[in-house]
Amino acid sequence: MIQLRDDVILTLKSALDLFVRDPRASLLIPEVGTNIGYALPDAKGLDEVAAVPGRISLAFGKPIYCLPPAFGASDHVTRVILTAMKFDPPMRSAINLRFVEGLKGEDVYVFDRSKEPLDSAKLEGRTMNFMVESAFKSRPRVRYILDVGAHGKEPSTFVISTDPVNAVKEALSLAEMIK
Repeated sequence: MIQLRDDVILTLKSALDLFVRDPRASLLIPEVGTNIGYALPDAKGLDEVAAVPGRISLAFGKPIYCLPPAFGASDHVTRVILTAMKFDPPMRSAINLRFVEGLKGEDVYVFDRSKEPLDSAKLEGRTMNFMVESAFKSRPRVRYILDVGAHGKEPSTFVISTDPVNAVKEALSLAEMIK
């Protein structure tokens, strides 16, 4: 199990470095920052998903992060990954990005927060679960979720993938769509 945890961290670190070294990444980082997560197979909780403590942010127009990936580092991206894995177990990674307008396809789900039940919206952290559940219940394959945002909630894009290197490659390919 220790080796598997080390492999998750090393793979995530490779993906993270690929992302921050690419000049297109600066176009993709939202105001709230970006995070990349990667779960152990059959992960069930926060301590089984690695992510970037404190997120990736922009400084002087370049993406930076302060601490290396660690297990339990991000509740936000963890909820996205764990919920996706309930529907599609190989989908063990996700990255959040700036909203990518015009992204279309059978594997794209658009989430409108105004459609969320009030009881769900009242529970802190429940929105991510509801969003991903809604996406996977609406189509057989989900790779992109567009969250249109709401008052005080920045619109964003989530890329869901089998591993963080693929998630980063898919994310970087979206940079040309950012205006």
